[in-house]
Amino acid sequence: MSSITLKLSSLVIRTLSKPIANQIKAQAREHERFRRICVSFAQTVHRIDMRLRLGLLQNTAALEKQAAREAAEAHAKKIKLQTPTVKTEAQTKADELLKAKEKAAGGAVKAPPIPRIRPLSEGKAIDMGANFISETFLFLVGGGLIIFESFRSRRKETSRREDVAERLAELEESENAARAALIVLEKEVLRLQSQLEKRPVKELKRVLPKEIWHVEEEPEPEPEPSLLATISSYFQWPKVGSDTTTTTTRLEPQPPQQAPAQAPSQPNVAASSTPLPKK
Repeated sequence: MSSITLKLSSLVIRTLSKPIANQIKAQAREHERFRRICVSFAQTVHRIDMRLRLGLLQNTAALEKQAAREAAEAHAKKIKLQTPTVKTEAQTKADELLKAKEKAAGGAVKAPPIPRIRPLSEGKAIDMGANFISETFLFLVGGGLIIFESFRSRRKETSRREDVAERLAELEESENAARAALIVLEKEVLRLQSQLEKRPVKELKRVLPKEIWHVEEEPEPEPEPSLLATISSYFQWPKVGSDTTTTTTRLEPQPPQQAPAQAPSQPNVAASSTPLPKK
């Protein structure tokens, strides 16, 4: 579902919810059971509202009374300081009685009276309950559409991220495959070049850049030998490299064998040195 279709459908639902709310309001006025529910609900809401308002007003009035009482006490103390301190016996008794009354009044703190809330009339209660129910229905419709849109956008974002991740994985796999194929082709080219130039492959210059083939040249970590292999390695003697010498002698060209030079024939010195027999 495209975004335009979703917006149009949400607009249609909101438009249709208004006549549905009006129909709910009409049913609340006509249907007896629905009317009783609306009246009881409206009276409950009215009582809660009035108690909150009266509580706020009482708190404000109490603060104002306390401020006025403190100001009166300060004014009385100021006047008392200005009057002479010498009192008659009658004035002293009157002051003591006044203090006793103040203490008694201060000890017995009266609880604030519970205000009597006047209930609404039936017509106002029905109208208030029906309006509240219709507004609640409209609010639920709008809130449901907002939640659905947010859930859909979140799911769309999640699917988009998954698609991007899959695409990146596919691109990485294709890149690795192409790199491996290029390395194989380079090896074949170097092998053919070494055959033509009669040079070893290691002396030839590589064709691909280092960023491609340096990964392949990294040595793989050798697995650690087991304990049995480590112990057996201490008891093995190195073999004489007779095979290597034989292979090298086979590979090296041998010079042509020359016949040993024969020594020139010399006269028999011993025979010549012997004296001849006399006749």
